[in-house]
Amino acid sequence: MMSQKLAGMREPNVENRTVMNSSVTPSKWDAHAADYRRLFAPLTGYVAQGMLRMVEARLPAGAAILDIACGPGDLAVAAGRHLRRSGGGEGRVLAVDRSAAMVALSREAISAAGLDAVVDCVVGDGQALQPDDETFDAAFSSFGIFLFPDRALGWREAARVLKSGGLFVTSAWCSPENNELAQVQIEPMMASLPKRLVEEQSRSDWEALLTREGLIEEVCAAAPFVDAEVSEFGATIALPRPMEMWLGMLGNPVTDELLSACTPVELARVKRAVLERLEKIAGGADRPVLLSSSCHILVARRA
Repeated sequence: MMSQKLAGMREPNVENRTVMNSSVTPSKWDAHAADYRRLFAPLTGYVAQGMLRMVEARLPAGAAILDIACGPGDLAVAAGRHLRRSGGGEGRVLAVDRSAAMVALSREAISAAGLDAVVDCVVGDGQALQPDDETFDAAFSSFGIFLFPDRALGWREAARVLKSGGLFVTSAWCSPENNELAQVQIEPMMASLPKRLVEEQSRSDWEALLTREGLIEEVCAAAPFVDAEVSEFGATIALPRPMEMWLGMLGNPVTDELLSACTPVELARVKRAVLERLEKIAGGADRPVLLSSSCHILVARRA
């Protein structure tokens, strides 16, 4: 059972709240969940474990830990194992995700690790968290809040549920010029998309977020975080063949928003451009693809 200090719930305060419209619904992540775990979680899960390792020496004994947009559960499991190793006693982990399929995968991972007594996972919106104010000693979001329709609201909600002095840790990808994994998807896709779709794209407000300084500025401007530091974290993703990346792009709610708007002819052109880029890197259509990736990990304290 989740300890009472994590069980306190409240109705979210919606006063003065503006949430941007987004077609990236929980159902789209539900459809992508299994492929995400198979293709991308070996990389993002490694980053999530690194995020926990970076701050675990600073976590109090018996910490109450929150994982926002938990995905398939890698960070939640790492946090639960930390509490078990450190003799956390009353320490607990609460993981939340809008996608019921992701929550199901998290629960599978939690049970497989024997952590059901330490980690709980529920369907929940990181833009309207249900736990009470000042509930947690640490809050994590591995590649989560940076994808929210209203990121500022996500940063504020993370701060709201943290105790004063509590740790906040989040990750976001570096800009494509410093991130091969993003380059090989975005560059050929944008170059081969029909002009009508490219012109419909508004100037992305992600650009500043993809830099170290921009990430700190946005997070600390939106919420009462202090002493923010950002580290660059690199890793390599291995995919069995180029087609796996293309299939992952088709299912990923972020890239699929554009790809699903293509006609069959247009989509075939984008597919060929992406696969040609990947096959050149791999050395053939049936060769493994190794791509370097780079992300920023921000660590801050709740004022």
